[in-house]
Amino acid sequence: AYLDRVIALRSVHEAPLLESVLSSATYKKLNVLELGCGCGVVGIGLAQTVPDCDVLLTDLPEVDELVERNIEVANLAMSSNVEFAALDWEAPLPAKVASRTFGLILVAECIYNSDSIPPLVDTLERLIQRSPKAVILISTKVRHESEDMFWDLFHSKGFQKKSQTSLPVPGEPGYGYGDSATAVDVYIYQGPRPQTSHSPPSSKAVSPA
Repeated sequence: AYLDRVIALRSVHEAPLLESVLSSATYKKLNVLELGCGCGVVGIGLAQTVPDCDVLLTDLPEVDELVERNIEVANLAMSSNVEFAALDWEAPLPAKVASRTFGLILVAECIYNSDSIPPLVDTLERLIQRSPKAVILISTKVRHESEDMFWDLFHSKGFQKKSQTSLPVPGEPGYGYGDSATAVDVYIYQGPRPQTSHSPPSSKAVSPA
């Protein structure tokens, strides 16, 4: 729903960098990677809205059958495509991921399990090394304090926050998806700023008079 708002230019002031990446699909193919895609609703929804969008959904192998079924029935936008690749954050990046450069990385509801936080941050670091200009969209609702470990590790790697917004969770807090949270927080990040080397000024030899 938030991506739809940005695409419809109703939330540009909240996420100008995200809007810029999504609008780039009007003149070049937008390559998108989703981590921990679950049933694939976020990535598939994006590919149904944005033409010329190439989305690679990733998660553990056990969701393969469900995701593939959802891809089969998706009504994709013109020239858009969706694929699935198994990706274990504790394993090397598969060839289908490592061989591509991505403009947008989606991370929706992935930091609630503290055990998986270190390998998730490690995976994001490896991805951004291959796609240094990628925009990272992270959406989550706070469930417990242990989720703070993600932000500590993430920021320690030098990732730069560009914007943040909160979206109200539908329904009554404490029931269904709402749990105890009243909002979903959406963050836009980019990778660490490139290190610039400062070379000392060259000294020119002066001939003796």
